[in-house]
Amino acid sequence: MKVIIPAAGIGTRLQPLTNKIPKVLVNVAGKPMMFHFIDELIKNQTIDSIIIIIGYLGEQIVEAVNKHYVNSGVKFEFVEQKEMLGLGHAVYHAKNYTGSEPVLIVLGDTIFEIDVNAFLDSQYSVIGVKDVEDIRRWGIVETENGFITRMIEKPSGPEITKSKKAIAGIYLIQDAAKLFNAVEYLINNNIRTKNEFQITDALQKMVNDGEKMVTYHIQNWFDCGKPETLLSTNQYILTRDFSDIKSGEFPGSKIIIPVFIGKDCIIENSEVGPNVTVGDNVTIKNSKITNSLIYDKSNTENASLDEVILGIGEYIDGEHNKIIKADGLEAGF
Repeated sequence: MKVIIPAAGIGTRLQPLTNKIPKVLVNVAGKPMMFHFIDELIKNQTIDSIIIIIGYLGEQIVEAVNKHYVNSGVKFEFVEQKEMLGLGHAVYHAKNYTGSEPVLIVLGDTIFEIDVNAFLDSQYSVIGVKDVEDIRRWGIVETENGFITRMIEKPSGPEITKSKKAIAGIYLIQDAAKLFNAVEYLINNNIRTKNEFQITDALQKMVNDGEKMVTYHIQNWFDCGKPETLLSTNQYILTRDFSDIKSGEFPGSKIIIPVFIGKDCIIENSEVGPNVTVGDNVTIKNSKITNSLIYDKSNTENASLDEVILGIGEYIDGEHNKIIKADGLEAGF
């Protein structure tokens, strides 16, 4: 089976962090957000090829994936999306890499906890869903007698639909050619929603044409597209996976689990944790950091940080109330 991962987005809601790295490579609990689910995918023996749709800073994605998964046994292919015209448009770029076989589509900026085997075991096409309170932020599905009947992209309110089933960003399509034909129909007829070629519109056309689709409830679904959700996802995964750092590894400092600390870090006379991810080559001196993400090559001195995202190469000097960005610009705080 082939997997398609759209990963071409700019990540505007995470700027300035994403000014230097693509959103899908943003570190969450010790590794790029995209790698969390790829690691689960490559455990499944039916997955033989992963097609990643790249765009913004795509060369970084190619380099990181090829380096990390060199011995994975799964073939990775990269296709460039030169214009950002929607998720349906992004997925369409994989048309020449699949036939009429089943295909799994997974958004690159989302982390799931899911039984992959159970999800792939359906005889029908499947859309992963999770109940939400604010339906206006998501694509919403309606069902009848167990099958999907209608999909609405970001409805304006409950007067549009009573359903709370939000599309969670993972799809199993039993016949990839049918999906690409549906997207091609949208493109040829310039059918857009919010000025984009939406995958929900393509899937709705498939349903209208007789394709049977069912939903699969996702228990844990983490959207990493905003600073607040990035921090909360980091906290959850750290709590789940990391509790073995010992304070003795950094004499004079207190490390409070769960934390992740990268390679070649200097931590002196500081308290780090809980719920902190520290990247590689980071220096922390005379500081207290909780519930935060501290990225590679950054430097923190004499500061108290909580729920902070410190970008690559940034410097915080708490004693003089200033932050120096990676581009050399200086600001007070």
